[in-house]
Amino acid sequence: MADAESLAVRIDQAILVDEVGIETGRYGPYFVKTMYQPVFRNTEGELVPCGVEGLAGPHKDGRPVSTRAFFADVTAADDTLFVENLCHTLHLRNYPNIGADGLMVFIKHYASADFGLQTALDQVDGMMRFLDEIAVDPALVVCEIAETADEGLMMDIAAELRRNRIRVAVDDFGVGRSTLTRVRLLDPEVVKIDGGWFRRIAKVAVATRLLTSLVDALRREGRLVLIQGIETPAQLRVAIETGADLMQGYLLGQPKIAGSLFEAERMDVRNLLAPEDRVVPLFARNDRSR
Repeated sequence: MADAESLAVRIDQAILVDEVGIETGRYGPYFVKTMYQPVFRNTEGELVPCGVEGLAGPHKDGRPVSTRAFFADVTAADDTLFVENLCHTLHLRNYPNIGADGLMVFIKHYASADFGLQTALDQVDGMMRFLDEIAVDPALVVCEIAETADEGLMMDIAAELRRNRIRVAVDDFGVGRSTLTRVRLLDPEVVKIDGGWFRRIAKVAVATRLLTSLVDALRREGRLVLIQGIETPAQLRVAIETGADLMQGYLLGQPKIAGSLFEAERMDVRNLLAPEDRVVPLFARNDRSR
C-alpha cells in the first residue's frame, strides 16, 4: 500500500483545475466532479439551508455515469483509498466555490478503516491540510465514518476527528450494523437516518410513531438527527412530525455540480406540503429577505 506522501502526490497529479477554479479529478477513463446536495435545518415552519453533502459525480466519454458503475470499477485496494481521498480533496477544495458562508459539509470517511488506524490518521491529517489551505473552519466538516466490526478502531478514528474539531456522523442508521448501542459507543454529533429505510417507515403509521420515539431519544442525548431521502410532500410531513433537526432529499434539492448557483434561500414548509397537483409553489421562496 502506498504511503501518505506518495498518495498525496498521486492525488495532486490527478486533479485538473478549470479557468474559474473548479477542480476535477481523473481516475483511469473517468473524470470525477464534485456534486453538492443541500441539507436543511427544520425550524419554525421553514427549511433553512445549513449544509451540503459532497458526492462523487463520475463522467466517462463526456457523459455522467452512475456512482455504482464507477465504484464497481475501483477494485484494487490502493485504488479504493486513492479514490476516497481524491473525492475528499475535491469536495473540500471546491467548497469555497459554493458561494455561501458557514455551511456544514458532509463527507464520507470509509475506506481508510480497512487499512488500520495509521492510514485513518493519515487521512485525517490530509483533510486538515486541505482545510488549512482553503481557510475553512474544521468545525464545519462532518465526517461520516464506516461502522466496522472493529469497534475500537471506530472509536479511535472518531477521537482523532474530534481532536481536530471535525464532527462525526453515523451514516445510514437503520440498516447494516447501526444500532442505538453502537451509536452510543461511537457518540456521534449527527445521526443520519437511511433514506430507503425512512421511506418504508413513512408508509406505516405505527412505524412512524416508533421513528418519532427514536428521534426524540437521539435528540435528548444531544445529537442532531438528519433524515435523508425525502422525495414527496407526504414523506416531508412525516419527517417534520418526527422532530428531526436536519433534512435532505430530492424534494428539497437535487445534487448539483460544484460551481452551480447554490440556492441559499429559506423555503416555506406550507408550500412544500401543498397538494402534489400544485407543482409551481414547490420550490417557492419565502418573500422575507434575509
